[in-house]
Amino acid sequence: MRSVKILSVCGSGTVSSAMLSSKLSDVLEENGYDMDATEVSPGGVEVAMASSHYDLIAYTSPVEGKYNVPILNATGFLVGINEDEFVEELLKVVGNLKL
Repeated sequence: MRSVKILSVCGSGTVSSAMLSSKLSDVLEENGYDMDATEVSPGGVEVAMASSHYDLIAYTSPVEGKYNVPILNATGFLVGINEDEFVEELLKVVGNLKL
């Protein structure tokens, strides 16, 4: 099985997105998936999507534009609000991917 490729987006593309990537990796690993993440700011989403394939986008800062991948609001997940609901949605999305 190949890794789930996630574009992790936060305001500056560094701290929050790295923390989000780490939490996502933990959840996916616990459920039998590998993960490869790239962290960017909202301004870097278009370039990242044009230069590589991602399976989904998880964000804590709003993402503008339309992309042909699921886009998940991960703000609550990052700060500990409604984590179970987010994990359920994440695993549903990942389960539907052709890995």
